Amino acid sequence: MGFEANRQQVFSKRIVDLPDQPDMSARDLKAYFDSSAEELRQSFNGLCDALIDFSAAAKMGYHESAGVPAQTVQGAIENVQKQVRDASVGKLPSGCVDGDKLAQDVRDRFTAIENSVQAEAHTRSNMDATLQQRLEQAGQVLTCKAEITASHYIGDGQANREIKLGYRPKAVLLFREGYYTSYGNAMYGGLATDGSPVMYGERIALGITDEGFEVLHNSSCAMNQNTCVYTYLAIK
Repeated sequence: MGFEANRQQVFSKRIVDLPDQPDMSARDLKAYFDSSAEELRQSFNGLCDALIDFSAAAKMGYHESAGVPAQTVQGAIENVQKQVRDASVGKLPSGCVDGDKLAQDVRDRFTAIENSVQAEAHTRSNMDATLQQRLEQAGQVLTCKAEITASHYIGDGQANREIKLGYRPKAVLLFREGYYTSYGNAMYGGLATDGSPVMYGERIALGITDEGFEVLHNSSCAMNQNTCVYTYLAIK
């Protein structure tokens, strides 16, 4: 119909096209892996913009019928609603519809709207199924390339401490004694992602660094309490 320009074509950067041992930096390799999902996001957003356009219904094959506006389904519904409301109080334009024709005329309008809505629902269902399939494929590719570090450290009581991993993780999940993240007003862990640290007031309690992650320790934010065991999962 009218949305061929929004069709998702072959991804420009496919993982299958990479050599077995690509000569790329870690950051460039991550960007390469993320490119397909980004292209899919842009394609989906473009389709969403096209669908909310004023002429979207006409592009999907909706045609004017029985005097119902063709630009949008919403406009068609409102037009019929107004005509029915006007007819109920006798506000009929002179000579447009006589009493015998009114019921069939209204049915024709509702039939046109119903057919248009069914066509739109069918198109959206197909798009949703295709999008879900592509998201699952992209998720499988990204999942198989993710590396997770599961380990622990023992608190030493320092107010600020960096846990070295040798790389900059995308996310870190931290617990004290294997299950505590907070108790009462005290914080013992949490989930930090790159660019979105766990905050304690205006201070970073758990944040990502170039070599791992950093933790804060004080009376109410005990992420490095002396002799306590802290377990974590870090996603590379």
